[in-house]
Amino acid sequence: DYKGTITYVNKKFEEISKYSAKELVGQSHRIINSGYHTPEFFAKMWGIIIEGYIWKGEIKNKAKDGSFYWVKTVIVPLLGRSKLDTQYISIRVDITKQKETEVNLANALEQLKGDDKLKDEFASMVSHELKSPLTPITGYCDMLLEPDFLGSLNKEQTESICIIKANSQRLEKLIGDVLDAQKLQLNHMTFTKKDFNIETFMTTLKNDLSIFMKEKNIELVIQDNFNGIINCDESRLRQVIDNLAKNSVDFVPQTEGKISIGVLQDDADYLFYVRDNGIGISLENQNNIFKKFYQVNTSATRKHGGTGLGLVVCKGIVEGLGGKIWVESHEGIGTIFYFTIPKITILC
Repeated sequence: DYKGTITYVNKKFEEISKYSAKELVGQSHRIINSGYHTPEFFAKMWGIIIEGYIWKGEIKNKAKDGSFYWVKTVIVPLLGRSKLDTQYISIRVDITKQKETEVNLANALEQLKGDDKLKDEFASMVSHELKSPLTPITGYCDMLLEPDFLGSLNKEQTESICIIKANSQRLEKLIGDVLDAQKLQLNHMTFTKKDFNIETFMTTLKNDLSIFMKEKNIELVIQDNFNGIINCDESRLRQVIDNLAKNSVDFVPQTEGKISIGVLQDDADYLFYVRDNGIGISLENQNNIFKKFYQVNTSATRKHGGTGLGLVVCKGIVEGLGGKIWVESHEGIGTIFYFTIPKITILC
């Protein structure tokens, strides 16, 4: 209830906490407090639900036998006749095994710090194990979104499937960034260069990104009339531009956002750029954004997720292709990322 007294538990809660319902009902919720979370954590949680909002998070609790367990929790306020919160429903899912896996992975990585070969093998193994479940997840999402396959969904169901698919794709990208950063650190990233037409490359880029940018309500301008042949790794070049463009998405205005992509040249290099009309990057942040795990923190951005490795990977790829990458930005005006690719590509 509103005082934190337990008024009801189901059998699953008894099983996880190792308390009986008789032992729990009428007791304060503090009976399962593990001491792991700070008072500020719970103050913030109560502040949210007291205002009538739903709270979601992960909580570490203590069972009757002294063991600890983790639960993914959703707390929903219920209104009484007076329109004030009188009690709360807490829906919990046991994620203890998931947390144990995370700890084991972290410990394994710590042990592998001194051995590059083992780190590489470990990263490959983790990549396979993490990516394998994503393939059927995204595949089934596509099937569910096609009425001809499994029937029609209502609006809420369709939105839920789209969220699952988007997060699966996001996770796949995060895994890719982690592994690419690892390959770059070990100097194991390979490049396959070939001649290809820049105009065709930019046209394909425009067609692929236009749908994504339209969904985000962002104007996309791509210079697709540049006629020239470049000798480069096409997929890695595309990876760099995709990373820079999608990174810009998080920092342009919610309305009237604009991202421009183009290419220039001089005698020695092709100069690619990605320009946005976002909030800009401070000089202090400009000096750090190409460092591992660094992220620009600002409440004025969209909710910016990721590992802080995207720009690190971009820098590694560009330098691996013999080029340079840098940023020019003014707060409140926007940002331009530039990078060069030599007309005669020198693989580093």
